[in-house]
Amino acid sequence: MSAFGLARQLNIPRKEAQKYMDLYFERYPGVLEYMERTRAQAKEQGYVETLDGRRLYLPDIKSSNGARRAAAERAAINAPMQGTAADIIKRAMIAVDAWLQAEQPRVRMIMQVHDELVFEVHKDDVDAVAKQIHQLMENCTRLDVPLLVEVGSGENWDQAH
Repeated sequence: MSAFGLARQLNIPRKEAQKYMDLYFERYPGVLEYMERTRAQAKEQGYVETLDGRRLYLPDIKSSNGARRAAAERAAINAPMQGTAADIIKRAMIAVDAWLQAEQPRVRMIMQVHDELVFEVHKDDVDAVAKQIHQLMENCTRLDVPLLVEVGSGENWDQAH
């Protein structure tokens, strides 16, 4: 996000938004380093990758049109994280589905929303199913950092949160 965009979103002057951004990048220099490194890599290769190696090609990364180039640069920065998150939830869905088919045929995976899976589970089975799903989701992929999963339950989606 640019200072202009932040200023519009927060309804503050652009100079004040720029100060917030400068302070953020000063406190978290690794974020700016990631952004610069990823932007440069995308320009060199013409694509970015998720941790699983899925590629997003960026034909406008070297565009002479500033707006197109900026959009491709934003995609280059966001796609590796968002794409990796999508890859991880798909791995989790596959692991959980295999377990459900083998061990819990009454349980239904009914919905996936971004990084969340929603199930229909008989109330007598909730605790055991939640424990196993939690374990399967936390261990569906190997990362250099822990993959933390929260599990909730309720009569409806709202109560489960």
